[in-house]
Amino acid sequence: MAALSGAPVQGRRGDWLTELVWKRVQQLTILYPQDMLLDVASEDGELLRRIAKIEPEAGLAGICATPQLARTARYRVPEADIMYAELDDFPWLGQSFDVAMCLLSVSAMRDLSTVLAEVFRVLKPGGQFLLAAPWLPATFRKLANRFLVDESEESVAVLSTKELQRSLEQAGFAHISFTRLMGLRCVAVGWKPYKQNGGTA
Repeated sequence: MAALSGAPVQGRRGDWLTELVWKRVQQLTILYPQDMLLDVASEDGELLRRIAKIEPEAGLAGICATPQLARTARYRVPEADIMYAELDDFPWLGQSFDVAMCLLSVSAMRDLSTVLAEVFRVLKPGGQFLLAAPWLPATFRKLANRFLVDESEESVAVLSTKELQRSLEQAGFAHISFTRLMGLRCVAVGWKPYKQNGGTA
């Protein structure tokens, strides 16, 4: 199958915005049987559970931020390879996955560039990366970043699409596109090129 366009998955539902993001990600993801998919920041495994229902033949893996979340995710999705690990050091070899997803807010990442570099490393050439992030018009974005972020931190609460695109391009991703959702979220899609710097990937 091309997109994750199966029937709606029944089960626990999140807030309406999370559901909106999931539906858009479901439409954008290109996943075939036997493909390998990585969920970056799996939390309780809900995203992997949904994907397993739609494409049961795909290989699934996920990273959890705490041992407790990893145990919960393994219980909910026993067929997935769930690991407790830091987001700056993925416990998989390079070129292990066909698709990677991250629906965690980028503001929760201590070092976005390092995370994106790790995602790029573990993706196969031609692999797809989907990143969901908060999005606001410029005026509201400046207010959010002024009042919601600790001045001692380098990260910001909300990045512009230009900033996200620059970060993705610096990590090596190409053919980047964005979909905005209700003026509150955006979903970025990037691809790992088959060839890099004039050579093979």
